[in-house]
Amino acid sequence: MEKKKTEVTQISTTLTMLAIFLMGFIDAYTFLQQNEAFVTAQTGNLVSLSVKLFSGQWKEAISHVWVFVGFAIGAFAGEAVIDRSRDKGIKKYRFYLLIQTILLLALALAQEHVAGAIMLFVLGTLAGYELTIFRKFRGTSVNNGIMTGNTKNLMGHLYQLIFNNDSKAKSHFNNLAATVLIFMFGVGAGTLIIQVNASYNLWAAFIISLLTFGWTTAHQASPSQR
Repeated sequence: MEKKKTEVTQISTTLTMLAIFLMGFIDAYTFLQQNEAFVTAQTGNLVSLSVKLFSGQWKEAISHVWVFVGFAIGAFAGEAVIDRSRDKGIKKYRFYLLIQTILLLALALAQEHVAGAIMLFVLGTLAGYELTIFRKFRGTSVNNGIMTGNTKNLMGHLYQLIFNNDSKAKSHFNNLAATVLIFMFGVGAGTLIIQVNASYNLWAAFIISLLTFGWTTAHQASPSQR
């Protein structure tokens, strides 16, 4: 039982790492290609929305509304999925990833024909879904696309480590530091791909999700999971 619990934790951590990377990767796409919108960082999205609204840039503000609404719906849907699959162990991750992979494939195929508002709505929904489902990095709770909270917690654990010599704080500090770095790497990778060809970003995101789904499926089929 303990071995199985450890294995589930390891899989959850790996999937959270990939989700963090993917959210940074997609954020680079929406920022550079979709009116400087953020699909994960709703604080930044709301700042942009409010600035554009109060400066009379009504049309530009609409894109941020779509992202926010999509994110809220995605977070709600993610909570519903979690609530209905609590007892399914590793199998539930296949279901999570299947939904994500189908969404990304649809967007990659239709990206030349889909209006920016629809693209932002769907990507916002995906981000809310991701942030709700993949939120455990080893034993640390993380926001896989919102670095404000992660950075605050990072510094809090650093304080506990330095002044109280808290061994648990050291573990949490390392996990949160890794989270921030993985997200930055995802943004960087997304930016580099966009510089080559913007349409490649969503295809690359789909391939990452598909490979992750395949890895999870193969892991479940291994003798240790039967």
